[in-house]
Amino acid sequence: MRSDAAQNRQALVDAALTLFNERGLAPTLDDVARAAGVGVGTAYRHFSDKTELAFAALESSLESMLQAAEAAALVPDGWAGLAEFFEATVEPQATQQVLRDILATDPESAPMLEVHRRIGDSLNTLLAKAKKQGSIRDDVVVSDLAVLATLLGEVVRLFGPVAPDVWRRFLPLLLDGLRPGATTALPVGPLTKEDFVAGMAAQARATDARRPGPKRRSAKQPAS
Repeated sequence: MRSDAAQNRQALVDAALTLFNERGLAPTLDDVARAAGVGVGTAYRHFSDKTELAFAALESSLESMLQAAEAAALVPDGWAGLAEFFEATVEPQATQQVLRDILATDPESAPMLEVHRRIGDSLNTLLAKAKKQGSIRDDVVVSDLAVLATLLGEVVRLFGPVAPDVWRRFLPLLLDGLRPGATTALPVGPLTKEDFVAGMAAQARATDARRPGPKRRSAKQPAS
């Protein structure tokens, strides 16, 4: 990549991070281009749509979160590791809420497939360890844990702007429901992986449809 092109790309990433942290994913790729001081065509040469740009802008935050989740999976005590996993994945969303927004985008996009793979690997390791140690109820499956993480993310989305730490109140309530012992039998079966992805995809489409402004462009725009 030529030096001027690299500078333009970095300007777009920096501007996007500022705008997205201020306004969530509402700004368009055109808005970011204006803030970066580059032409709209230049923006579309580097990024096919706003979501691709958002992943580039949040790459460092996402990677830090995923590494923390993978570190939690290495904790010898499965229950302690599970608690650390939820802390590691929810706290970044509370401190940088646009991170939560990007995690709610199309789960079938290439970046999100990789996020789900790494998160799923960590949860599988933690669940197997906790079950072997007898610290979690036998009927819990990985998709249950993924849904609980999603619920905590929703707490962040709904109440984070006024009470950024309130998710911590609900974490022990959720964790206590995972403990073995005097529990209520689960009346229906768990979500399959396909069900989970389909549900997240439907929510992402509904959210995108409600956002003002132009939607994704199928082709890159000409240079300006």
